[in-house]
Amino acid sequence: MSFGKNILSSAIGSTLGLLVAGTVLIFIFVGVLVGGIVGAFADVDASAGPDLDLDDANVLKVTMEAPIVERGGGDSPFSFSLGGGLEPSMQLGLSQILDAFERAAGDDQIQGVLLNVADVAVMPSMMEDLRAGLDVLQDSGKFIVAWSENMSQRALHFNSAADEVYLHPQGGMTLNGLRSQSMFYPGMFEKLGIDVTVVRGPGNKYKSAVEPFLRKDFSEANKEQTRALLAGFWQDMASDVEGARGLESGTLDALANDLTIRSPKDAVDAKLVDGLLYEDELTALLEEKLDGEEPSFISLGEYTLEERFLGGMDALAKVLEEVESEEEDEDSDNLGGNVAVIYAVGAIESGQGDNATIGSETTAEALREAREADDVKAVVLRVNSPGGSALASDVIWRETMLLKEAGKPFVVSMSDLAASGGYYISCAADRIYANPTTITGSIGVFGMIPNLGGMLEKHAGITFDEVALHDHAGQPDGMFAPDAVTLAAINESVTDVYDTFTSRVAEGRGMTQAEVEEVARGRVWTGADALAKGLVDELGDLEDAVAHAANLADIALEDVDRVALPEAGDPFETFIQDLTGAELGLQAMGLTGVDEAMLFELWQVRRMVETGDPIQARLPYSLHIR
Repeated sequence: MSFGKNILSSAIGSTLGLLVAGTVLIFIFVGVLVGGIVGAFADVDASAGPDLDLDDANVLKVTMEAPIVERGGGDSPFSFSLGGGLEPSMQLGLSQILDAFERAAGDDQIQGVLLNVADVAVMPSMMEDLRAGLDVLQDSGKFIVAWSENMSQRALHFNSAADEVYLHPQGGMTLNGLRSQSMFYPGMFEKLGIDVTVVRGPGNKYKSAVEPFLRKDFSEANKEQTRALLAGFWQDMASDVEGARGLESGTLDALANDLTIRSPKDAVDAKLVDGLLYEDELTALLEEKLDGEEPSFISLGEYTLEERFLGGMDALAKVLEEVESEEEDEDSDNLGGNVAVIYAVGAIESGQGDNATIGSETTAEALREAREADDVKAVVLRVNSPGGSALASDVIWRETMLLKEAGKPFVVSMSDLAASGGYYISCAADRIYANPTTITGSIGVFGMIPNLGGMLEKHAGITFDEVALHDHAGQPDGMFAPDAVTLAAINESVTDVYDTFTSRVAEGRGMTQAEVEEVARGRVWTGADALAKGLVDELGDLEDAVAHAANLADIALEDVDRVALPEAGDPFETFIQDLTGAELGLQAMGLTGVDEAMLFELWQVRRMVETGDPIQARLPYSLHIR
């Protein structure tokens, strides 16, 4: 649909001069960057030696300042961003963090862990995985001390897993409960002369992705499901914190409702922390735990680097061996492992996708490779997705069915999100694992078409005329609302897709469509609720899923050899793409004064139409939890 591209052209036309100038600056910047990168990496090499030498390090220092993603980037651990300057920065994946925790648990040189965490920008499900990683460290006998100048609710949740928790005497702690807030655009549309055509699957009253464009507030159904999600998330956090800190059930509710925690002393009085320490006092405490030895820190990022790049000649020999093996097996059907872990992260779209989206072609190809590989005996699909294109979801679903028909065990591990299309691509699995706070379900369908003609006529003086040979030619066009016949046809398509979706779930879960309908209608569920509703089989993380897949394939746990698919994108290539892609366009339009979050939401709708996938199986766009 070319009209989507026309919409984009119109939207950024007013900033064309800025973008042209910006493009020139980009080329200058890239020229400087290429030279700077060499120096930056040289600096890392020159300075990293002593810092990364585990001969001296005795305390693993964990901060969560860098973004945590589902899967770390390709062969290089570095990512680049304009906002962070020219220095390369570590972007760790959840799997890398958990591997580092497990490695440290068995590392005799590391005697303890310092959590220096002020906030953790993760969803509740990923928080469960991080806390489970700390449990591994604790079980190994390492001491874990948490200390921070300030502590958010999420940091409190994470830090409470430590043996001891401390705050800076002049710091602070936030504990005021959970809230989900969304923006609604009809008021703005009225002023601009924009309207949006919305179609939902039959009975999909919980399919609230369309509500920001249709209503000025939450519907009662949306309030119901959002309140249930928040209640599940809070229960998980409260029970974890209260259990770890030895508090009575309901304590966190009372503290949040009364805004009791207003000073560091309040946090001590409420027994959320063990005391208040300045940094020098923290150092003295660590020395005491180290039997008088001075603490020598190695950061989580450095510890990961040490493992990946400074493993000595053994690691080099292994790399050379792998290269030689790859050359020998170039024409073979082997992938190099017996359990394939396929990562499906981001919104689902047709085509190749990118680092932030699940491309149907890329993910289907990964499933196909795993199915055809002689050495792969089982497959785990790791899903972290709000859904997206119904068509693209079905393309991926088909490959999961072919995988099962080939006789290879197929297990799904749900991360933060496996909703709507994310559930679609999961439903055929032999077994589905989810965390208690995973957001899943949202079995429903909608279609949405922005109609911008009224705005262009009213505010830009642009008029429209047409010559058509047929009554419904060119509809929908993204400029004006489709006529009743076209709308009825779209509605029929949405209904058919919803029927297909529920039938896929019924087939995969051994349910009737009527039983699926009872838990569908677009409603989202936490992993714990989904277990009770029969949408998942067991509560557990990726490790549990891999273990079960190996068991189904008669592979001993100690013999599991994982291979990750699809191949992770190169971080530098992604950086360059960001300079010339949608991210730059959004930032440029943001300079006009329009809120970037709002632009992103509208951009998602535009991209949905432009890609030719107007029928969506997707979670609500605006689920912002604080």
